Amino acid sequence: MKLPSLQQLYNGFVTVIKRFPLQFIFAIAATLCWCYYIHISDYRDYSEQNENLKDHLIKAIAILNLALALILALDLISERNQYPLKKKWLLRLGGLLISVLLYFSLDPTNYSADLYRIFLFAFAFHLLVAFAPFIGQENVNGFWQFNKALFLRFLTSALYSAVLYAGLAIALVAIDGLFNADIKWQTYMTLFAIISAGFNTTFFLAGIPTDYKLLEEDHSYPKGLKIFAQFVLIPLVTIYLAILLVYEIKIALLWELPKGLVSSLILGYAVFGILSLLLVYPVKETAGNSWIKLFSRFFYVMMIPLVVLLLLAVWKRVGHYGITESRYILTALALWLAGITIYFLFSKKQNIKVIPISLCIISLLATYGPQSAFSLSKYSQLNRLKRIMNSKKKDDIKEKPAVIRYLVYTHGLKTLQPFTKKDLSKIEQKIDGTNNYRYSMRMDKVDTALAIFKVKGDLEYDSGMSITLQNDENQVLNIKGYDYLIELNGYPEEKVTRLYGTDLTTNKIRSKISLLVNNQQALQIDLKELFAHATKAYKNGTLKASKKKQEYLYPAKLMSVSKNINGYNYAIVITSLQGTYYKNDHDGNSWFEAKSYLLIKKL
Repeated sequence: MKLPSLQQLYNGFVTVIKRFPLQFIFAIAATLCWCYYIHISDYRDYSEQNENLKDHLIKAIAILNLALALILALDLISERNQYPLKKKWLLRLGGLLISVLLYFSLDPTNYSADLYRIFLFAFAFHLLVAFAPFIGQENVNGFWQFNKALFLRFLTSALYSAVLYAGLAIALVAIDGLFNADIKWQTYMTLFAIISAGFNTTFFLAGIPTDYKLLEEDHSYPKGLKIFAQFVLIPLVTIYLAILLVYEIKIALLWELPKGLVSSLILGYAVFGILSLLLVYPVKETAGNSWIKLFSRFFYVMMIPLVVLLLLAVWKRVGHYGITESRYILTALALWLAGITIYFLFSKKQNIKVIPISLCIISLLATYGPQSAFSLSKYSQLNRLKRIMNSKKKDDIKEKPAVIRYLVYTHGLKTLQPFTKKDLSKIEQKIDGTNNYRYSMRMDKVDTALAIFKVKGDLEYDSGMSITLQNDENQVLNIKGYDYLIELNGYPEEKVTRLYGTDLTTNKIRSKISLLVNNQQALQIDLKELFAHATKAYKNGTLKASKKKQEYLYPAKLMSVSKNINGYNYAIVITSLQGTYYKNDHDGNSWFEAKSYLLIKKL
């Protein structure tokens, strides 16, 4: 395999700027946002301003991805229909306006529903790219050849990007090892961002076909695709089918409803089967390939009992727990599979463009409106809560916290307004304005809702609460009297320092911070044990609170250890420690955020 030459890269770069200027800008902007996010992702900085900035950067990257795909589809429509430049830019501005509206209307940090919306829009817009140039066109061969080119270009881009990153990363490792350059983990992540978001996207855009008439006349077929479909995908489909048929026999014999796992197997069978048929579509009529028609017929015939099984699995969950976004999507996919199966079994035309077009429409319909996944899910869960709110049944009492938690996490605290006279919008705004941490913000909203409705939280679901311990004497590290300081934060987690002929090795393994002097254990402090003692004090109400929410002052003597060795005093000092406190005391805390230092003085 040959990597692209500098001339090829330059020509592709110029082509992309001329043909897709906005998409190139979006790729650069997304790369810059990602790099800046990496730069500020210091786990020691948990300020409200920093966390809000990170949220906006993540959302910006997601929306830039949506904008790139949407405007790319609109550009392809303009190219195919040879629109004048003015009309082309009007379409681009329309796509840009939609993207801006999505940025300001979506809030995935506070509402899980908006996170689902972003994924649905991304899925729909990328599907739109697949068929946009062929809207209103009858030629199916051109459509297949276009998507073949996109598929192969995507694989090539991914391969080149992986090789390029691996080569440069190894070079950085070599520089770090040979010259003690102390290259931080942020450098590797920044390199990854530049290659995956910048180089990979630009390289892919440079390979998008331009001559649509040539695509319609092109009947070439890579043998590799046929081999991949025949010897990789189809055997996988056969394995999935065998498992599902045996399971259907078991259901029939035992007369029991299907388990939730069966949905994933059926969808896997459908995805691999449809992909196999799409990959071999152009050669299905050629001599020696009669097996393709046979496989196609067999595949869709076998889909009939599997779709019924899938609908039964969905009905089992929806009938008891109501509709949620994931169940809505699963139901929509089951109905879509039923429709596609009927179409390809009985339609003589069998236009494969139906597959991406129908999926794109379904995805867009699921985002907004009364028929959307979110409207129906909210309506279903509110009705479920209304039914069980005043119920005395044990099972209903157990379900109340889960339903409230779902509604608050997904749709916000104000969704529960029909059940109380208190102004939940104002309460939600107050929580948003006073809480420094986005995760604990949602937990506070849930706790508020449970308190308002006098519902006890379930012990099985304990997402925990973030607690920060501040050293009461060393919030700003006091180094008076010490000669040397070594920061123990960041990567690599093991550092070796040579001081006056002595090897000092500091490392963090799981929750323990250790110092080895000449490879002999000297000091060790266990963050897990330290945090456990602090949470006991928290439960007893003896932990002194600071001015910041969920932050407490802790005795300095309990956040440090020291020892005299060979004429030197070594001290490990922790200035702050953040962990998660679980109300039900389960042992789930194994990772901590700590600011820690090694202080050294000569005696």
